[in-house]
Amino acid sequence: MICFGDWGLEIGDWGLGTIPNRQSPSPIPKVKMNFFGGRKTPLTEEQKKFHNTLKGELEELMGTVICHSPIDLWDHNQEKLSLTKDDLNPSKMYIKFKEKYMKNFSLPTVTDEFRPLYANADQGGFDFANAKTIGIIRGIGTDLIKQIGRKIISGDFNLTTVTIPIKVMVPISILQHICNGHFNFPLYLNLASEMNDNLERMKYVIVATVSNWYKSSVILKPLNPIWGETYEMMWEDGSHEYVEQTSHHPPCSNFLLLGPNNNYKFSGYFNFKSNAWFNSMKLTNTGKRCVDFKDGTHIDFDYCQDQYSNTFWGDFIHENIGKVNWNDITHGIKAVMELGGSAVSRLSDYFEGKITDKDGNVLSTFTGSYLSHIDFDGKRYWDIRHNINIEKYPIKEQIKSSSIYRKDSLLLFQKKMDEAQDAKTELEEIQRRDRRLRKAWKDYGSVESVKKEKKKYEEKVDKSNLYSEEKDEEKNDVINNEQKENENDIEIPEEEKLEE
Repeated sequence: MICFGDWGLEIGDWGLGTIPNRQSPSPIPKVKMNFFGGRKTPLTEEQKKFHNTLKGELEELMGTVICHSPIDLWDHNQEKLSLTKDDLNPSKMYIKFKEKYMKNFSLPTVTDEFRPLYANADQGGFDFANAKTIGIIRGIGTDLIKQIGRKIISGDFNLTTVTIPIKVMVPISILQHICNGHFNFPLYLNLASEMNDNLERMKYVIVATVSNWYKSSVILKPLNPIWGETYEMMWEDGSHEYVEQTSHHPPCSNFLLLGPNNNYKFSGYFNFKSNAWFNSMKLTNTGKRCVDFKDGTHIDFDYCQDQYSNTFWGDFIHENIGKVNWNDITHGIKAVMELGGSAVSRLSDYFEGKITDKDGNVLSTFTGSYLSHIDFDGKRYWDIRHNINIEKYPIKEQIKSSSIYRKDSLLLFQKKMDEAQDAKTELEEIQRRDRRLRKAWKDYGSVESVKKEKKKYEEKVDKSNLYSEEKDEEKNDVINNEQKENENDIEIPEEEKLEE
């Protein structure tokens, strides 16, 4: 799943897009409504109730980006930042979590085909409708075309190698958003860890995977992590998540989510490649994920692709496309989900899938939409209207490589755009310099080659600093001369003062 920032609701000054009021085609004539500031479409009472609830949920999610500094990105509840280590004791947290969520857990009882407002009605997927935010994105199109020339027309380039201006970013690192995209895993993996039925366990892993997608679509992007950058946080069940950027090009981010009492270990990596055409973009994640349960069960699974349509004109739409595969290596159970429509609906956010045993016999079939629900053999296992939202806890003090200390992120939060862009460029240049040093060692395998490359960089920096210092000196001389001239113009000798 794509992890470029947060999506949806326009809140505060950042305006990361607005959830449009679109739903499935309906014979009911359109009426004017002002709901979430989006498009005007009639709503049922159930939809109004649901989206009023969702609005608060999204405001909390978006508040992590908009309302607060990168240090406390994960929650705007300042009380959580003062929690002690004893309060965040994994064993104690899990006991409370189990009592609160797992003891009386039950599957949804609804069976209808609910269609959220932010779903595109014509082809499916997420519908971005905020003109201001889309305008910012499309405004950099000319700059990108200048960078990449004709390659954008053919799609023959990797967008991850293109420098994106900071004005289309939010003050959060991709590493932080990776954690954000795992918000439903703690609940469903804890439930799965207590199951003896391997088929049911596979179903819950599938639910954990797909039910996160409705909060993961994006329009403005987070900052690209620097090689060696880290981040960590905790979830309400007492699980601890660690993320680290382990490669520059190709960009690779590794994560590890350790469940309480060794119930589960969820780990993997994101490895992105992005291709763009003149009015669309596709993001391919070739990374892998796996979950290990305390009884020894090991399940591997991969990622779907992300398609952005009408990036320069038309309705801006994000769709998840392709296939996702799960493989229970321990018990020989496999599952595959195909996106892009189903027997129920042609809309692209609908999917069909099946679970098979080692001989290929079908054990279960599943259908649904990643925007609303998942059914296994006609039984509802997840419904967006009944999603359980668990708490996340920021860790205020982290190692110095953490995303929360990035200078460009802090400046971007303060809306000092020019300074933030300079800080971002500086970090990128340091990263390029380190890459050249590593390449020199790899190509020539000697300390001398590394020193030579390092000297080139230092000379370049010295010249840049010298030029900057000369400019500053010239500027200071001009200022000083102007001040002296002004002083001379208004200065009155003591004798004249006495005479006056």
